[in-house]
Amino acid sequence: MLIVRIFIVYMITLCNVNAHQSGLSYINIEKHSSNLLYVTYKKPLSDTRGEDITINYPARCTQVTPTKKIIENGFIIRTSRLDCGKNDLQNSRIWVEGLVSSDRGVLIRYDDKKHIYKSLLRSATPFITINQKLSTFALFIEYVQMGIMHILSGFDHLSFVTGLLILASSLRKLLFTISAFTLSHSITLALGILGTITINTAFVEAMIALSILFLAKEIMTPRITFSKKHLGFVAFMFGLVHGLGFSSSLADIGLPHNEIPLSLFAFNLGIELGQIVFIAFASVVLYFLRKFFKKSFLDKIVAYIIGSVSAFWIYERVFF
Repeated sequence: MLIVRIFIVYMITLCNVNAHQSGLSYINIEKHSSNLLYVTYKKPLSDTRGEDITINYPARCTQVTPTKKIIENGFIIRTSRLDCGKNDLQNSRIWVEGLVSSDRGVLIRYDDKKHIYKSLLRSATPFITINQKLSTFALFIEYVQMGIMHILSGFDHLSFVTGLLILASSLRKLLFTISAFTLSHSITLALGILGTITINTAFVEAMIALSILFLAKEIMTPRITFSKKHLGFVAFMFGLVHGLGFSSSLADIGLPHNEIPLSLFAFNLGIELGQIVFIAFASVVLYFLRKFFKKSFLDKIVAYIIGSVSAFWIYERVFF
């Protein structure tokens, strides 16, 4: 009964998150030769029940074409064109309405053919001022923050790491396993961004959910299996898939053409920092909980939660 209650609370929490734009949305604005601004707004399909944000432009901007809507690669995409006069958006502010603190935010990118401006808009700072180019250091910090935010708000990746944490029988094995996972997803993150490997995003997302379900099954299995003996190998193999998931997210964010190595390294560093923070936090929580509950009982709770949610994700990602 306790397990059922915990699961219900967890699912209610996820539903509340989805009431807003829990996924990372994107606004891309490009200036074309006609001096019109081509606007693309991408919203994750997982946020279909959430309210749309409102994008506000300077008063001089007028929309000259109707908004078109398509669904592609896991996103609801809306496109339109703006006319903001000869100065475009220079020395102007763009802001959004509708973000809440639990949202992952909106990544906005503006390309005027001379400079590229980027910023992550959150509920506390829902605006960008187009008047300067980011310095190399500022760009590095921004991509580190994006990496941290991506991993800490990625419930699927965190569920997988939680499974590894439960299955690791010692600190030494945990460090080896997490290192193997880090190495493998760093490899495919880079290969995916550089275009060496290209796999359909929907397939990758389904495989990530399947990897979590596999770990949940291993947690529930009392005998010593191959996976438990060679957890580092399992983490490495599944990490290759998770890296492709990271690369698809980073591809949607975009990389400045002249700073690809720097921003790629910074994003991956942010993922690792966020992963370390989560493992440390989860380890402390499990340590204190095991003072009140048996390890086997807690392991079952974790397995039920991540297994049930990952099964739902598989269904959602395969059939929708």
